[in-house]
Amino acid sequence: MKNKAKEILKFFMIWLLIFILIMSIFLIVRKITNKMMVDKVIKTYMTDIDVQIEKNEKETKDVTMQINGNTVIGVLKIDKINFEGLVYEGTNQKILKKGVGHFEESPVLSGNVCFAAHNYREYWAKLHTLEKGDIISYISYLGSKDYEVFNIKEIDETDWSLLGPTDNNIITLITCIKNKEEKRLCVQAKEN
Repeated sequence: MKNKAKEILKFFMIWLLIFILIMSIFLIVRKITNKMMVDKVIKTYMTDIDVQIEKNEKETKDVTMQINGNTVIGVLKIDKINFEGLVYEGTNQKILKKGVGHFEESPVLSGNVCFAAHNYREYWAKLHTLEKGDIISYISYLGSKDYEVFNIKEIDETDWSLLGPTDNNIITLITCIKNKEEKRLCVQAKEN
């Protein structure tokens, strides 16, 4: 009877060891597989990031290469409202359909540089969400400047007083106000 008990105990011990060995191998294989999958995901993610960075750099180069000083005078960028667009010379309807228009009477880089754009989703529909202190970047064929918003004001459509010359370097942005045909939104920012 003792021998039979010893054999049963030995049998269970062998199977327990085999079970532990199989489970250990399974856990090791699983850990290696998980690490390989994680590494693959990270590699794919990092590759996607690298591709996106290259794409953004190419798009920025493409946009900058379009600045010729004649029809395209610069690029205006407002991170807060996720806007980046070419600036065209003039403010007629044909130009404003393409993007931001530069008031021809205003300077291109120094003084009060003035722009207009439609209040459409792809342009300045969110301009009204800017606050004092927000940053606007402007790259022109004459140079680049960053500006900090200091004035946000609703004006009459016939009020051109904020487009006049200034001693300081500022930019003035003008757009329509939804459901107020006779009003305009004016945002001004001073050079940092």
